[in-house]
Amino acid sequence: MASYDDKFNQALSYLNRPDITNPTGDKPICYVTYDVRDAIDMKRIIKETLIPKAKYYGFEVELFSIGQRILEYLNNYPDKDELLDDSYSEDEIFESLAVETQETKWMEKAILDFQEQVKSAEHPLIVVTDLEMLHPLYKMGLIENTIYNKITVPMLVLYPGEAQGFAKRFLNFYKLDGNYRSKNF
Repeated sequence: MASYDDKFNQALSYLNRPDITNPTGDKPICYVTYDVRDAIDMKRIIKETLIPKAKYYGFEVELFSIGQRILEYLNNYPDKDELLDDSYSEDEIFESLAVETQETKWMEKAILDFQEQVKSAEHPLIVVTDLEMLHPLYKMGLIENTIYNKITVPMLVLYPGEAQGFAKRFLNFYKLDGNYRSKNF
């Protein structure tokens, strides 16, 4: 827990200082990596630790749940009956959804739409949660590359996995991915 406290403090301090991010062309987004085994505990830690710390830094916290967005997407999926059709294997369904997710960029749009909704707050902070729900549909590195230049609201992404420099290993079983541009804590 203490290591997450330190990571949260470092990330929030970084995001609270626009002079650090803007002059160099960096956008106000960073990652706090956490051990995959702590995924359930992270829900509690968000409420008990992260949100109070962010408020201390003056942020108005807005949670963006990847899992909630995926559930909404699937509940509103126009061909939902096909997803439930026994003639398709689970792998075929996930592969089809992954291709559609990447082609339509609906997750990127959802994040940017959410940013528009919260940017009128005095000092907003978007905390992206439930990243593990992207597996096997998508990777956050692809999402970040698409939205990076459009990020205007500070964004803290809770990342299940490990980091080495700017590269990350999603869920600790994907290959190390260097497609990230944002700072890790």
